[in-house]
Amino acid sequence: MSEETIGDVAAPGGPVSGERISWIIALDGDPIRRNLLITQCYHDLSSALAEALGPDNANWCTYATWASKTAGRFIRDDEIPAAFRGLLSSSQPLSVTLTRVNDALRQVQDVRELHEEGLLNMIRGVVHDVAEKIAAGNLAVFGELAPVFARAIEALAAMPGENANNAIIESLTPGPSNRAGQSLLASALRAYAQARAEPDPARRAALMLLANGQVGLHEQIRLQPFIQESLDAPIRDPVHDAAAELSEGLSRSLAHELHAIGSRLLHPVVDLACKLWDELATRELMKLELPDGTLTLGADLPAPHGQPLYPERLNPIVRPDVQAFLDQYGADQPGTPGTHAVDWATLSDRMRFILDMFRSRQCDGALLGEPFTPTQLHGMLTGGSVSGAL
Repeated sequence: MSEETIGDVAAPGGPVSGERISWIIALDGDPIRRNLLITQCYHDLSSALAEALGPDNANWCTYATWASKTAGRFIRDDEIPAAFRGLLSSSQPLSVTLTRVNDALRQVQDVRELHEEGLLNMIRGVVHDVAEKIAAGNLAVFGELAPVFARAIEALAAMPGENANNAIIESLTPGPSNRAGQSLLASALRAYAQARAEPDPARRAALMLLANGQVGLHEQIRLQPFIQESLDAPIRDPVHDAAAELSEGLSRSLAHELHAIGSRLLHPVVDLACKLWDELATRELMKLELPDGTLTLGADLPAPHGQPLYPERLNPIVRPDVQAFLDQYGADQPGTPGTHAVDWATLSDRMRFILDMFRSRQCDGALLGEPFTPTQLHGMLTGGSVSGAL
């Protein structure tokens, strides 16, 4: 993006304060600015946790920074609609199929043609709805987890040892994540505190991986409905709606004739549009942009540049409970194919890739880098304009 005005109210409180987090959550009228500030707040939380737990291992907020920044591309609605329109307009099979439909429609008196531009505009609305679902998922996770991590940072700073997070753990709701429970978060907070007190680097790294993975699983359970709805965008409805509009004002006889033609010939148009959306959504939704490059979630996980797939302190995993967690999702295949997510809509499939990615990048210091330039950050925090690539 070149330049955009994203708000007019300056951010209150400190970077990881409850006041700042509540203010970000309340920015209902400015989802673009809210996403940018969520991304920055995750970075600030990540940095504060790194100070409390040690900078040698990434924490969950470290990964969340880059996932939120990647989600911003959809939320800003600035690339994906144009890309999808380009796919549709350049698809020769779709053009040919639509021509056949219009040839048949011309045989019906007083019926307009089903113009490609009209279809593109209607489908663009669907893509906008997907962007709203991604923004809603981004906000839902941040709204629950950011306050928990902010409290954990305060607790870790105030108390040494493994019991630092006990008061926060007691305040969380017992139960599974898919029933509004927070037991995975409680276990993760306990593991973070244990990691801080663990002197052995390999065991400390394993505890950090266990904590990150449990937060990641809780997050993905919470995101499941948003992800499913985004991948299953209702492309069929606007195409059929566009055809149905052609029958407005026609006699019953002509309307019957038009709908019969649509029923016979329109399904290939819809199927092609859905296929193109599936291809784009798979490519664009299933990616994660990190400082050292873009990970394609539908491909096997590459090793970090110039490094082995897993850092030495996490290969092998020295704690049986952590290894069992990885084994449960098949994230236990160092250096071999099969780490990619075959079906991103399936939770266990996503988790196999996520756990493997967490393990692979846990010691990558580049992930602690700033997600935005100082000038961009100033604009976001003060409500001014933001320029440059985001």
